[in-house]
Amino acid sequence: MQWGLRTSILRCIIFFKKVIKFEKGGLTSFSRSDRVGRMKIEEIGIKIRAERRRRGLTLEQLARKVSISPITLQRIEVGKSSPSVILLSEIANAVNKSILCFLEEEGKPFIHIKRKNQQSVSSTVGKSKIIGPRRMIADNIVVTYGELKKGKCIDPHTNPGVEWVHHIEGKCEFTLNGQSSIVEAGDSVCYDARLEHSVKALERLKFFTIYLEDDK
Repeated sequence: MQWGLRTSILRCIIFFKKVIKFEKGGLTSFSRSDRVGRMKIEEIGIKIRAERRRRGLTLEQLARKVSISPITLQRIEVGKSSPSVILLSEIANAVNKSILCFLEEEGKPFIHIKRKNQQSVSSTVGKSKIIGPRRMIADNIVVTYGELKKGKCIDPHTNPGVEWVHHIEGKCEFTLNGQSSIVEAGDSVCYDARLEHSVKALERLKFFTIYLEDDK
């Protein structure tokens, strides 16, 4: 594995442990249950509008880029609607900015995203949710929380990059490029995701993955 990829993953792990407050069950959209929450949402909206205008984009143009309606974007910009973490990440990507630009408070370079109302992608096999979208840490890093039911499999596949997986709960058979290993709770694995890999859950699994995509 290239030294640059190892360094990027290490930086991501350090960031994930120190900067993001991970809560059981995942992350969520921003709370507007109190005055601070409302002020924060309004500040995010102001920053989005300012960046959109600086880029010379209309409401319709930016909304089209992130696959939402202009009305939804307008409500976000005026602080009447709270964007999900995923949507905010898409907006940041569309205007070529880091998600930190919208979340950081002056003198407080810290992000705390609560789990409440965060949508999961579920199936008969398990479920997953993105807890660190693109541009939250870096342009090419995504952090995902996943669960897999006992006896179920993640079929052989490849991804253009490197993955680091930490197993929170359960045991699985992990196969990479035709070679299998038993991975248990508390174990971490790092591998070249460009090689074909698959997972079979020997027990119910809970894990999170840091995916570092190759530079394009």
